[in-house]
Amino acid sequence: MEFISLDNVKKQDSPIYYRRVYFADTLYEYKGSREIKKVKFIIEVTPLGERHITIDFVDPLNYPVLSLMMAIKRHVIDLDIKGELP
Repeated sequence: MEFISLDNVKKQDSPIYYRRVYFADTLYEYKGSREIKKVKFIIEVTPLGERHITIDFVDPLNYPVLSLMMAIKRHVIDLDIKGELP
């Protein structure tokens, strides 16, 4: 399974200032076919400034997704550091 991109990133309003909630479409390739699934990811910043990222798949997947989740987390961290998230 190979992560390709994260598209249509939309921020959901959150009353908690240290918690940001986003929804997006993730494009990945699995066994030669490309698929798009909706994901929800949450970025929480601790009092020490560490970022904790949680990934939830809104659309169900029928196979192991650990490698895809790790790739999405790395991409989200990169987007957040560059300031490219809404």
